[in-house]
Amino acid sequence: MRRPKNPFLIATLIGALAALLAIHPLDVHAAENHYQLVADWPQFPPGTAKWAAVTGVDIDTSGNVYVFQRSETMPIMVFNSKGKFLRAWGAGMFKTPHFLRVDPSGSIWATDRGDMQAFKFDMIGKLLMTLGRKGITGDNSSQDAFNGMADIAVAKNGDIFIADGEGPNTRIAKYSASGRFLKWWGGKGAEPGHFDTPHSIAIDAADHIYVADRSNNRIQIFDSSGEFIDQWTNFGTPWGLFIKGDRIYVVDGTANNCLLIADLKDGKILEKIEGLNNPTAVAVDSAGAIYVGEVNGANVKKFVQSR
Repeated sequence: MRRPKNPFLIATLIGALAALLAIHPLDVHAAENHYQLVADWPQFPPGTAKWAAVTGVDIDTSGNVYVFQRSETMPIMVFNSKGKFLRAWGAGMFKTPHFLRVDPSGSIWATDRGDMQAFKFDMIGKLLMTLGRKGITGDNSSQDAFNGMADIAVAKNGDIFIADGEGPNTRIAKYSASGRFLKWWGGKGAEPGHFDTPHSIAIDAADHIYVADRSNNRIQIFDSSGEFIDQWTNFGTPWGLFIKGDRIYVVDGTANNCLLIADLKDGKILEKIEGLNNPTAVAVDSAGAIYVGEVNGANVKKFVQSR
């Protein structure tokens, strides 16, 4: 004889499952993986056989790949689109390398979470600008000091946006192209417009600002003045963001260890690449190849679309 169902037990189990899913929610019902891993894509220079912990990756208009890693001797390495090593710079310059970005003008930006600074270089490594004071920390309202230097993004007009959130600070700081402080927004909290570890930042063609609000398990979207537009909560714990065309690429480097590719207009997840090791940064070249930097995996994985 079948036992009668226990409504209270069923309700309890459903509630527990819902709470678990709310921690790292992933809306991937229709997501597929049409990508394959490219093994041994880089040709390392003599004396270098492997990556250090990789925290940043981006690509310039010529298809050259810039990698930021926690290496004392070669923190910034550059490869061409075929994986040939071109150059490196920054030896001894960074305390804790974090994100790297190529801006619309072709300049290279690198953030140092240890010394709380952001650096602007030309393509061959000449230093052009520094934001922040070495080893000096400030609060959310500080104009020339940071305390959570994480990621950086540059708009078409040259405005600079810094995610100052991997530390006590919980803000986005905005500067002019010349480095003049303009404003900040955010502050600690879970309501729209506030942050808990704003870790990564990206800008779309309409100058909307996307922020990976990591500890709040969401991506928040703002206009260029910091006015809240929308938020997405279907990307698990977003660590790194990259926008290319009508797609947003999001690495979830905590529990799910995956890359999610979504439609930029509504955040619907279209593709999912699993099996990553603490992915932190992602970039996409003009041919659609994806590069994922893994900080704990100490690797840069390259994926291309399957034929």
